[in-house]
Amino acid sequence: MRQLNKMMVAAAAIFAFAASAGEVTITKELQAAMQDIAVHSKVVMVDGSGATPSTFHEDSDPATLQIVMLARPSDGAAQVSSDGEVIFLQKDTSEKEQQTLFTTAFYFKAKAREAARQPASAHSSP
Repeated sequence: MRQLNKMMVAAAAIFAFAASAGEVTITKELQAAMQDIAVHSKVVMVDGSGATPSTFHEDSDPATLQIVMLARPSDGAAQVSSDGEVIFLQKDTSEKEQQTLFTTAFYFKAKAREAARQPASAHSSP
């Protein structure tokens, strides 16, 4: 039951992300990858004392999603790392914004997974 609830929340967040990001094209395959990542990622809370988005060193484990609670507002805004591996939060980050950040992280991770599956020739231009 818990797995089903997690999947339903992930699907709802992904659909909301797709609807709100008009310029982003989410194929069925990408959506399926986002759902898979949402369900199977291990979420790990990390002490953000002294860390900022520019100084934090992620764990390099694609199976985890690190959540870093920033100690002070001056440490940076709530955001997702460019590879989707880390979400930085402030203590006052709203639930709605947190959902958006999680969905963005799943999107970035799914795009990276998609890019890794494509042959090298697809990445180079003629």
